[in-house]
Amino acid sequence: MPNDIHPQFAEQREDEEILIRTHRHWWSLVRTAWLPLLILPALWIAAALVDAQALSLVLLALSAALPGLGLIYFYLEWRNDSVIVTDQRIIRINRAILALRRQVTQVSLESIHEINFVIPPYDPFARLFRYGAVIVKTAGAQGNLELPLMPNPERFQKLIMEDRQYFENRQAQRHHKLVRAEMQRWQAGESPEDNIEPAAADGPPRPLPGSNRYLSSKILMNNGDIVYRKHISVWAQHTALPLLTIIIGLVALALTFTLIDPQARVLTFPAAMVALLAGIITYYWLDWDWRNDVYIISDDTITLVRKRPFFLQNLRDQILVERIDNVESVSTGLFAALFKYGDVNMSLVGADEPKRFVKVPNPQAIQQEISRRQHNKAQRRARYDAIQQQQMLGEYLELPSEATDSKTAAHTGAAAFGSNPAETSPAQPSAEPATIAAHNPDRNRPPRLPEKILSPLKPQSQPNFDLNSSRRPQRFRPDGDA
Repeated sequence: MPNDIHPQFAEQREDEEILIRTHRHWWSLVRTAWLPLLILPALWIAAALVDAQALSLVLLALSAALPGLGLIYFYLEWRNDSVIVTDQRIIRINRAILALRRQVTQVSLESIHEINFVIPPYDPFARLFRYGAVIVKTAGAQGNLELPLMPNPERFQKLIMEDRQYFENRQAQRHHKLVRAEMQRWQAGESPEDNIEPAAADGPPRPLPGSNRYLSSKILMNNGDIVYRKHISVWAQHTALPLLTIIIGLVALALTFTLIDPQARVLTFPAAMVALLAGIITYYWLDWDWRNDVYIISDDTITLVRKRPFFLQNLRDQILVERIDNVESVSTGLFAALFKYGDVNMSLVGADEPKRFVKVPNPQAIQQEISRRQHNKAQRRARYDAIQQQQMLGEYLELPSEATDSKTAAHTGAAAFGSNPAETSPAQPSAEPATIAAHNPDRNRPPRLPEKILSPLKPQSQPNFDLNSSRRPQRFRPDGDA
């Protein structure tokens, strides 16, 4: 795998290869460039009509600067939006320069159920320049991903389907290797690793030293979980007015006993105390609310907790990571760009609305963390399935041998007492079958297993989807068929 990683895809996995990296069709840029091009002749005409030479020179300068800046802006808007297809997932990155918006959406290949492409019927340029919309459908409608104005959508659809088939073949080959490794461990007499889940920490989960400071928005737990709170700017925004009220109350109390006339203390002291108590209660409420609204990411589940003081509300949503179809991170606005916070939306299988992390710090990192947990969960599931299949094969191989050994022991015991098993068994039809069994050199061997079950045990057998010999997904060329 190449070591260089695209800047827009900094969290690329170690075993992940980029197969497609493209943008919207170039026509989406050209069709927005008409406005700057119209400004150019308009400014020329205005420069020719004015009498003042200085104003005419200014208009001529603007006729070169404004269309050029407009074209540069539209080009950057087009260039910032990209689609990346790897051998494991599809990532769409949308950016809006003026709105300071960055949206990253990703769908794993496992979640894809259907891929459609649509050519706009009332757009003559769509068939002329070969662009259209590609729709990636998942099990849940909320997880569908639409890619508009994609170049050569039919070819794009075909390559994604080939990529998904390649992904399934590679998963099957990995499973085959895992089962074969487990069978070799079993044949060598080694005990299988039944516990493939991460080791649980002793006692209840506790924060790691140094990660649970007073205003920490990310807390690392000793069992591997990560607890996220909303960004610290949310805490500052909510508690600014109560803190100001507390300061005003303290200042009013200080002035009451120093500078204010004792006769006026009857009015100023109660007012200062009311302001101080109101500020303290409001600060406690809002600080407690920020501190106890948390999002917990673990190896198997994602938990959304929302609490209110005094047991007024206690909601707890728990999501299985394998039920997540689509993960999206969104950051919009100047403050979100400066302080690096945003939302994370998770579309679930069978859910009507996505689950959300609201105003969390570094939403792209949280999105990648969820994706990493999904990937690790899938690998652990494959490992568990391989161990289960090894155990079933081991039992299948051992049980017939044990039954045959017990039958042989019975025959040996009967011969030791001088009796013929054929004579003592009334159900024996004749001596010929017993004679054949006595001269059969394979009588103590278990029955032959079916070829399908024995195939993982044969070193020379290879799966029919060997990735070294099968054709890998081709690279995507926006303007060609090959």
